Amino acid sequence: MGTPVFGLLMRSEAYAHRSARADVDIALAAAALDMGVEVYFLDDAVTQLAAGRDPGPALLPPGYRSWAGLPELGDARLFAEQGWLERCEQIGLRLSMDVEALDRDALLARWRQCSHTLVL
Repeated sequence: MGTPVFGLLMRSEAYAHRSARADVDIALAAAALDMGVEVYFLDDAVTQLAAGRDPGPALLPPGYRSWAGLPELGDARLFAEQGWLERCEQIGLRLSMDVEALDRDALLARWRQCSHTLVL
């Protein structure tokens, strides 16, 4: 049996709620436990990866690296819907990490292959 893969389905846009750091903390914890982590940003949730944002509104300490620290802890891949990545590019929103583009059906098929899945 291969390494378990923890799939996180992100549904909240950036800084949309007070517990925004919980999303990042769950991903970091899964990576620290030697699990593969695949994060699926649905719809506008990909804006959580916007580079250069002030971490204060998400209740993160100054200098907190947020999602950028995930690859340092283990095997992590990030996915988003092709259309939303194109929108980010059109409006000049630079993302802090590399994200793989998939269509909605491909996202669904891929996250169903994860050994564990959590929707946030």
